[in-house]
Amino acid sequence: MLKIPSFILGGLLILTGLIGYLAQDSSLSIKLSGPLASDADFVLKDGEQSHVLDFIPCPDSAGENAWWIVHKLNEGHAKETAADNYRIAQGASDADPKSYWYASSTGDTLKGIFQESDNYHNAGTEIYEAIPWSEIDVEQAKVRFIYNNVAGTSEPATLSSTNWENVINAPEDGESLTFGKSWTAFIPSIIGLILILCAIAAEKAPNAKKHIMHVAVLIGLLGFLSVAGKVGTAFSEMSWWRGEPYSIIGASSLKPTTMLLTAGLLLIYVILCVVSFVTARKEMAAQAAREAAKKEAVLKKVSKRNKDADSDSDKKENEAKPESKPEPSNEKEVKKGPAPSKKETEEKSVSSDNAPKVEKATDKSENEEKPASSAKDSEEKKDIVSDDAPKASSSDCPSPEKKDEEKPSTEDKA
Repeated sequence: MLKIPSFILGGLLILTGLIGYLAQDSSLSIKLSGPLASDADFVLKDGEQSHVLDFIPCPDSAGENAWWIVHKLNEGHAKETAADNYRIAQGASDADPKSYWYASSTGDTLKGIFQESDNYHNAGTEIYEAIPWSEIDVEQAKVRFIYNNVAGTSEPATLSSTNWENVINAPEDGESLTFGKSWTAFIPSIIGLILILCAIAAEKAPNAKKHIMHVAVLIGLLGFLSVAGKVGTAFSEMSWWRGEPYSIIGASSLKPTTMLLTAGLLLIYVILCVVSFVTARKEMAAQAAREAAKKEAVLKKVSKRNKDADSDSDKKENEAKPESKPEPSNEKEVKKGPAPSKKETEEKSVSSDNAPKVEKATDKSENEEKPASSAKDSEEKKDIVSDDAPKASSSDCPSPEKKDEEKPSTEDKA
């Protein structure tokens, strides 16, 4: 999602840096570590003209030295030359336009310069605020010279001095420093190139895409904060040059415009990244919810299928199993009652010991009853025979009653 925006915004940032570098005026910055030498002569040259810097050496602070250099150059040289060039541009003069230098500073020194400009407008009022220059940037200050080559001079602009005392990284006495284009104008291009490389790397390494894009948005955010913090100062500086007391109409507006465009592009990139991250998180959450719902539906389907399979198998088992006939109830089954006592348990055990004997006695009595019945039948037969045969004496055949008396009864045996 961020590939196309990265290429578009990165390309615009690269283009902004290139235009800013090519269209900027030549400049030169020197750093002061203390008061300049009182006998030093600083000369600005461009091959056609030269200008000697007018300043007041201040032994107390480097910031005050920088203030005097900037103020004198803008008021005594840049203001007059810019006004002449304006009249020439309006047709009020037939002279040729001239190139000129103007200057500025940074940090607390620049804030003091802005306050001095306000004091110029508020002179004689209660709003006037005195500047304690002896306490501002005591150890180190910076002076930035800008060369406006209105005349189109082909020779490079230079700054030379007879005494470079307290100027950091200064050349030998009599030698000069050359004006040139500032490489800091390429900062937007560098940021844009990094964003494009991050987008390409994210496409080449999908597994590390998340981390690469987080690095890209972090770079974009830091770049935005850094540039946005200086946009206000850049516009204030341009307004200060063009306003009173200097009225340098030709002061370039390229720097604040470039910084504003860079900050805007980086802000758009950061917003797009945040929106993309939020959208990606929502899509991930929605995808997780869809996968969870799909998984739950599959589980329900499998569970239903298993239940159907179990019910079918139970049905088949019931159909295959023959119907079992109910077993007849045992009428002689003893009904369950309360648990027998110890005495009853002993009696049952005794009776169980004697039970086989009773069965044997019963079988014996039955066997004995059978001969008795057969003897009775034989008696009846004898009676029948005796009717035909002569009667035997009573002494020869005992009577059945005596025989029965002699045989023990089953009851006595029992």
